[in-house]
Amino acid sequence: MDLTQNEQKVKDFMFNKFIPALHRLVSTSDPVKYQTWNGNTCRQSAVFGLVYLRKLLPEYEWTAWDGDFSDIHRGQRVQYNHAWIHGVDKKNNKGLLVDLSRIDRERLFLPVKANKYPKNHPEYKNMKLITKKKINIEDRLSEEEFYTNLKGEEFIKRLNLDIIEV
Repeated sequence: MDLTQNEQKVKDFMFNKFIPALHRLVSTSDPVKYQTWNGNTCRQSAVFGLVYLRKLLPEYEWTAWDGDFSDIHRGQRVQYNHAWIHGVDKKNNKGLLVDLSRIDRERLFLPVKANKYPKNHPEYKNMKLITKKKINIEDRLSEEEFYTNLKGEEFIKRLNLDIIEV
């Protein structure tokens, strides 16, 4: 399965505009906290990425997920928490797995049959899902974002301004 031309355009926007703007917004809002957390924005990428994907690819039903994983990192087995997005286009029987927040490996915007990371991808072959839970987007948008302390609507307004500047 390949991405459609429109899906490729959305992928390019998310990777080249959305992600840099997101990092710019959160890193300038609280540089110390941003450095302390090593620039981790997986939850922000999943929650706010889903908001954009709903508008850009409305034929998909989008969900954000929070999971615990076991993986090999620098030769050692580690466990960590991570968030990602999954979309299903029921009309065309197609799914997309979107992971916008990876710092140490390739970000993903891939056609998938199920909400699972690809075992045939060299950077994800050792990754094992331990648990996962759907993120309630509406609840998250009503809460203050970790780095900026802005609630969802205000955060998105600021993010839109940063996207224009990227």
